Amino acid sequence: MISNPILGYKLDPGEPGLPYSAPASQSVLRVLSQEISNLIAFKREAFREGGYVVYSNIHLDMKKRGSFLAAVAGRTQVFIYKPASSEGSSNLNSDLQTQQQEIERKILELQSKLEKETDPLKKEKLKEDIKRLELALNMLRTSFSVPELLVGILLDSLV
Repeated sequence: MISNPILGYKLDPGEPGLPYSAPASQSVLRVLSQEISNLIAFKREAFREGGYVVYSNIHLDMKKRGSFLAAVAGRTQVFIYKPASSEGSSNLNSDLQTQQQEIERKILELQSKLEKETDPLKKEKLKEDIKRLELALNMLRTSFSVPELLVGILLDSLV
């Protein structure tokens, strides 16, 4: 006998959308549509602030519910590049240094997590995140300001 339970969903605090339920057979569509709307919102926000989305990732947590493999949760990850403004070189240099220090701190944090992690899948994910941050750090150091170059470099490195 086929079992198709109704799954209830909650939104993260501050997340736009409606927390409606869906049967397990339609859960992937339900969660994916919410995550895609989150991605679009991030892209809109980046565009409004003069930035560009250079990387995005949608992850669905899948579990068996009734007779179906169902999406029980989702997560959207976005990396946004905001070109530095030309309002004064001292502010520009200090902003770049602050951004570089923040990225370096995050890389060190992820490397320490990587050393402690035992799950091979989580290790691989941490390695990918470290590579992306190192790429972003290198772009900041070379002061790329043309987003097309950034997108091209990121695509080349990820393929």
